Parts: sequence; C-alpha cells; structure tokens
Amino acid sequence: MITQNLAEYWESLYQEKSADWDLGKATPPLIDFFKHPSCPQSGRVLVPGAGKGHDAAEWAKRGFETVAIDFAQSACESLQGYSELYQNMSILKMDIFDLTPKSTELFDIIYEYTCFCAIHPGRRDEYFEVWHKMLKPDGLVIALFYPLINQTNLDGPPHPTSAGELMARLDGVFEIVERVTAKSSIPHRQGKEEFWLLKKLETGF
Repeated sequence: MITQNLAEYWESLYQEKSADWDLGKATPPLIDFFKHPSCPQSGRVLVPGAGKGHDAAEWAKRGFETVAIDFAQSACESLQGYSELYQNMSILKMDIFDLTPKSTELFDIIYEYTCFCAIHPGRRDEYFEVWHKMLKPDGLVIALFYPLINQTNLDGPPHPTSAGELMARLDGVFEIVERVTAKSSIPHRQGKEEFWLLKKLETGF
C-alpha cells in the first residue's frame, strides 16, 4: 500500500496535478518575514520537505547557504533547476527521517512550511527529533505552521495542528522564542498560519 511515508505517494500527486500545496511561487508570508527584525541575516539553512523549492530558492537568493531535501522525483527535478541557478543551494534526495549529522553538516536555521502538516501526526515527535539533531547548539527553527487552527475545529487540510498541541510537544525540547503573525497569506490560508521561532534546548531528547 502506498502511504504518505513513501516517495511514490507524493510523486503520484505531482503526476495527477494534485499538488495543491505548491503555489508555483515562493510563499508570500516568507517574503514578508525576510523584512522582520527577527529574521537572521545569514547562516546555513535546511528546508525539509522542500517540494519544488520555491521557498528554498528565496533563502538562497538572499545569500543563505541552502540545503533543500525531498524524495519525490518531480520535486527533486525542480530543485535541481534551482540549484543550477543558485550556486549556494544544494539538494538532498532522501527521506527527511533518514537525515543524520553524518549525512550533512549541522544547520544554523531550519525552515519549516507544509512538511509538518504533511507527515502522519504519529511521527510529529520524530520530526522534532530530526530538527533537534540537525541544528547547531545555537540554531533556530523558523516554522510557518499551517494549518494552525482551534482545537475545536481540527478539519484539514491535510493534518492540522493547534497552538496547544505544539506547546505540549515542544515542551522541554524547544524554547518558543517568538510568535510572528503571518502577513500576505493566500486567501484560504489567512488566519491559519503563524511563524514560530524556536531554539533547541540541549536537554531535549
């Protein structure tokens, strides 16, 4: 059975033109966030579940050393095109859960958008563990969580979360440094996404 844990699942959505998460351009709130005073000005960035790489390319465009990871063939082909355009952008074709400090150097920043909501909810703590082990000691997660909605209205897409769930899962693992309102969200995502800036706690995991 093909499940969301497999590259074939996501590749089938690309082939069926059902990749609704792909805006065909960089995420508008990310463009705005680059102007925010809390946005780092340099560093090495990991973009897990990068899809076709529009957001990853925006990090590279601004001078960040950027590593984009995905395992769907169509996504990786698009990422390859961006990596040829930006010399400071590289790609890893692999499962995000196979990432280890041995597979690539540690990162100053992990940028999250729509990967968290795409994985099975039962693997969320495992995903946070990947973040934790791939960040430098003073590293920062910049997570644009979506869909971030009220606990009483947990209807997709695809696997929503809530502030309460996130705070419970992050407790003891990451410090919530700041929450930043997302600006310029596309219409059906307005009010359902928010930036969370997280620093890892060395005592976590």
